[in-house]
Amino acid sequence: MILFLDFDGVLHPEPAFAKDMLSELPLVEEILRGFPQVEIVISSAWRLEWADEEIAVEHLRRYFAADMAPRLVGVTPDHRQRDRSQSHLGEYLREWECTAWLQANRPPGTPWLALDDRDWWFRPGSQNLMAVNCDTGFVAANAAEFRERLHHLVSGV
Repeated sequence: MILFLDFDGVLHPEPAFAKDMLSELPLVEEILRGFPQVEIVISSAWRLEWADEEIAVEHLRRYFAADMAPRLVGVTPDHRQRDRSQSHLGEYLREWECTAWLQANRPPGTPWLALDDRDWWFRPGSQNLMAVNCDTGFVAANAAEFRERLHHLVSGV
């Protein structure tokens, strides 16, 4: 199972002061520890700081706790590099990035969830999106839904 994880507006409010950067990551990691089969792929624009995916993963792992860092397995491709004629997702750019990564790296039918604050980057009603409020980021009030969504996807129920 893959979790596509955004940073700005999810792991901290957007906009954020330096002291608040990634302030909600410990809560997300705490929940993910209960789901060891979930791998993480970064969909955040932070991934674009590095041209090479392997280097991006190496640098981004440094933000995660030691037990969580190995579960970061990739970063999504940059939608600006896509061949628009082959995309059936049109303007749903983040969803395109997620599905493009899945097509290149996992077998068809791999369950996935995107934790993001921009629901307009996904098809309306997308079952693969858990949207959070960008003004607060992921907060304790989101924890129950996140656990439930992960449980559903991991168990296939």
